[in-house]
Amino acid sequence: MKKVKIKFCGMMTKDSLIYAIDLGVAYLGFVIDYPKSPRSISLKQFLKTAEWLKKNKKGKYKIVAVNSGFADVIQLHGNEKIDVIKKMKGIEIWKAWSNRSKGDVFEMSKQVDRILLDSGNALEKATNKSGEFDGFTLYGKLVAKKVSLVLSGGIDSKNVKDYLGKLKPEIIDTSRGIETLPGKKSKKKMKELIETVNDYYTS
Repeated sequence: MKKVKIKFCGMMTKDSLIYAIDLGVAYLGFVIDYPKSPRSISLKQFLKTAEWLKKNKKGKYKIVAVNSGFADVIQLHGNEKIDVIKKMKGIEIWKAWSNRSKGDVFEMSKQVDRILLDSGNALEKATNKSGEFDGFTLYGKLVAKKVSLVLSGGIDSKNVKDYLGKLKPEIIDTSRGIETLPGKKSKKKMKELIETVNDYYTS
């Protein structure tokens, strides 16, 4: 069984970054110049942090930035048009998608490297008593089309095994699931999530 890769998003402090790297996280995510988010940092802060990460790289991780061109991966969260995305060359692109997104997700998936399914109805559960995920939700349809996916939306140590067992994602993306307050990462919760994922593959 191929082990899921983990992304910690909304990273803000060097202390949290060092701890995440020590835990073996595959992706470190940053929200840049988006004042509405409590996890937003300035472009200047990001560039300084990215420079430090590149110089002090200990683990095998990639830097993911929401809407910035100074990273290994660009994560798009707007309603970017396909012709605009086609012009973005030479960098890995993830496109976030939910029930509020416009356009055709299957056409968009052909232009980007991964589709990130975030909150909204993309991950709704079936109403049957077994609690199984509905195979006809957006996730199931994308899996059937062999689209590369990142799974997001309230993932924490308490529910991650359910997601791993029922949806078998390639990558999971968590932010508030490893926080005590919006923007404040918890080492305890970070460690618990990693340990829970590791336990899933060894038990």
